[in-house]
Amino acid sequence: MGDVNGETPQQKLPGPARYLATLLMLLGWLPLWAKMLGYPFLPSIEWIATSELPGGAVGLIVAAGFLWLIYKSKYRIRGSETKRLIVIFAAPLYGFYGYYTGKNIVVFAVPMILALIAGKQVELPFTVADAKRHGTSRCRSPIELQDISFLFNSLCRVSDEFRQELHPGGHVFVSGKGTNLGVYVEGLRSEN
Repeated sequence: MGDVNGETPQQKLPGPARYLATLLMLLGWLPLWAKMLGYPFLPSIEWIATSELPGGAVGLIVAAGFLWLIYKSKYRIRGSETKRLIVIFAAPLYGFYGYYTGKNIVVFAVPMILALIAGKQVELPFTVADAKRHGTSRCRSPIELQDISFLFNSLCRVSDEFRQELHPGGHVFVSGKGTNLGVYVEGLRSEN
């Protein structure tokens, strides 16, 4: 029912839905924040394989939730009808963002939090994809690892001497505080 000015009344989202969406966004971005702040985390290959299906399911649920929030808040968008349409047509991007956020929570955030709470000094093996690249301004002298999400598959600022020992398909052992689910990168050791 519209008011005197012909506008649709504002519908406020339920408080728990807003808080849950905020918590999910914070947890989903935790791996990126840790990497940007200089605390790179690598989930174990076994955990990635085990959590792939549950991570995808949680990603789909979070994406559906984000799309539901957009749908429920379409009348709260101030401005013209055109602005509302732009937000609604951008919904697939929000869906992708929700999927990525939900999957990150399962694959990265859960083992990160467990490593912070119950972690001890561990060493986990990873397979080298490439150790000869020059890198970028954000990641100099990288080692690229196989079977890890594209945003987290590089270990940066590795010495050229150490990189010379590595070859594609070889193994590197990453040590640091963690569990069998993943490790915060503190040190590297080659299989040689």
